[in-house]
Amino acid sequence: MTTCIAAPARSTTPTARPPLTLRIYERGELTAGLEQWKALETTLGSESLSSSYDWTAAWLASYADLIPSQIIAARRGDQTVGICLVTQGVGRRVGPFPLRSRHVGTAGEPDNDSSYVEYNRLLAAPDAREEFVAALIDMVTADASWDRFDLDGFAEEDLAPFLQHLPGVECRRRESPCFDLADCRAAGVEPITRLGKSTRASIRRTLRKYGELDVEWAGTLEQARDIFNELVTLHQARWEAEDEPGAFGSQRFCGFIDGLITRLHPTGRIVLFRVRHEGETVGALLLLVDRNRLLDYLSGFAPFDRKPSPGVITHFLCMNAALKRGFDAYDFLVGEKRHKRNLSTTVNHLVWASWQRPCLKNRAIRALRDLKRTVRRWKNGSAGEEGPVE
Repeated sequence: MTTCIAAPARSTTPTARPPLTLRIYERGELTAGLEQWKALETTLGSESLSSSYDWTAAWLASYADLIPSQIIAARRGDQTVGICLVTQGVGRRVGPFPLRSRHVGTAGEPDNDSSYVEYNRLLAAPDAREEFVAALIDMVTADASWDRFDLDGFAEEDLAPFLQHLPGVECRRRESPCFDLADCRAAGVEPITRLGKSTRASIRRTLRKYGELDVEWAGTLEQARDIFNELVTLHQARWEAEDEPGAFGSQRFCGFIDGLITRLHPTGRIVLFRVRHEGETVGALLLLVDRNRLLDYLSGFAPFDRKPSPGVITHFLCMNAALKRGFDAYDFLVGEKRHKRNLSTTVNHLVWASWQRPCLKNRAIRALRDLKRTVRRWKNGSAGEEGPVE
């Protein structure tokens, strides 16, 4: 049954408006909640992917049986003005302690099944966003069954409304390198002209070495699936060679991506791209389309001993194709890889924020972390005090 909660009136607007009411759709009612989600997205004309109906529906199809989830709809009178997903983390621990967490958005999965949401955000009417955030935090903090409230992968501007209601929140900021395609378009120049001198020379030299390359931007769903299947093969081969499971070691994640391709490719909100040389694949990419920006989500590349600089060349050619198709940016997302720095012109920041409930378990976790930091500093200091060997 749908639960209705009257949200406290925190609005600072001068005109009186009906307060928000939160409607909570539990596990058995998620389909009804998704119908509200789709209607609101259409009304707002939102182009944000992580808060879209299709992204959320695909995630729930793969993860709802594992991750307890609620859809929270904010209503003003009889009108839905905001909606989001709230999940319970599964399989999480800090040292010896099991961790009960709550998350906003498609998050909370065990690490080996994670979809790694980035550019997370709420779907809400602009004039209701801050009130929705306040009401959502009141609802979550009134529940005493969790230890930590997590906001995963938010852009700084989208996280800001949450921070004013969460004193003492811990934030971990990570850089997301990005190439500004809109700048190239405005200046009438090619992407290579915006790269560093050594990167330009390296790309030109490598392209000469290759000679003719076949570039493929999937136009049909069948073509997209063909590229994706090869991406999986290349991705898994590379990671398994390093005794790592790779992203596609998780059947849940595979199902999630399969659902995304089915839902998003016909509307142009997901891109499958491939580069081939002499009949062999150099690299394959799966990119998400978020507010006319391409997000580098998944990739698979040929081994370096078979194809030179496969990652740099594949991304460079995709950037050029994206410029011609009118995209504004090419975002490499978080993670330290050399090609991201070489091919980016600017940096965005994404934030993972955690707010811990004051309780004995969290005090013990903090004490354990402080002890580890002290031991680490002591070890580093002891190492620094050792003089040179004579």
